[in-house]
Amino acid sequence: MTEIEHFFTPVSGYAYLGHDALLRLAGEFGAHVRQRPVDIARVFAEGGSTPPAKQSDTRRAYRATDIARWAAARALPVNAKPRFWPTDGAPAARTIIAVDRMNGPVDLMAGATLAACWARDLDIASPDSLSLLLRECGLDPQVVMQVAAEPETQATFEANTQAAIDAGIFGSPTYRLAGEIFFGQDRLDFVRHALERAS
Repeated sequence: MTEIEHFFTPVSGYAYLGHDALLRLAGEFGAHVRQRPVDIARVFAEGGSTPPAKQSDTRRAYRATDIARWAAARALPVNAKPRFWPTDGAPAARTIIAVDRMNGPVDLMAGATLAACWARDLDIASPDSLSLLLRECGLDPQVVMQVAAEPETQATFEANTQAAIDAGIFGSPTYRLAGEIFFGQDRLDFVRHALERAS
């Protein structure tokens, strides 16, 4: 089965905008999406990117406008200036990884976490918010949180981050297919072309 690696941070607005479209695209081609949450601060630093929260007022204003436009185009609810952004994405990333390690509904949890930040104004660094999302995904928060706290989960988080850095990834979301990287949810058409070639 063809695999699309999805390198992202759970606090990424553009990852939110692209997540459902990515899953639909993968479904069309019978491909598997491998969710790989990363420590975006390290990815930004190694890739020479300026974190969005530290960009100029002018650029941040345009970013909010662009996110609103894309949300309208994809028929997604959005708050382009979320109440809890920026926030620490690591707790949510480890929670998503824990769900994956448990063979749970990782795509559902990744999407729920992204939407929590960008459409529901929830602080995804908060254990209460993560517990709510886990329950909504049909999972036991206490069990998942225990797995999220395990060293193996942190090791996967670090491995995802290093894999992104080694691949030359510098932002979120980035998709990797057959060794080729595609940065940004507005590059999903190119992912489609790659899937067509692969099939």
